Amino acid sequence: MKRTTLLLAVLISIITLFAVTEKVPVLTTTTITGQVIDKVTGEALAGVKISLNKSETVVYSDLDGNFEISNVNVGNNNIRTNLISYSTSNIDVSCTKNLNQIEIELDNK
Repeated sequence: MKRTTLLLAVLISIITLFAVTEKVPVLTTTTITGQVIDKVTGEALAGVKISLNKSETVVYSDLDGNFEISNVNVGNNNIRTNLISYSTSNIDVSCTKNLNQIEIELDNK
């Protein structure tokens, strides 16, 4: 009887251990950095609105046209840019865990 109880306790412990250690997928995030420039002149564009994946994540380019978007999920993402007198652009970006640097060229309307 003691042997059966001990065996049952060991089996329950093993089953509980496997149930608790179930692998849960972990989302990895990264950062996208880049610069926005005029397609014709090559000049940096300040104040460009940059949206990530049609969400509330919005940043603006600085005086040198540089921007940084943090906490971006690794994988495929979409960046949308908007600046008065320039065409809106949608850019698909495939992000990895490593450095994700892009250059965005905007057409003047």
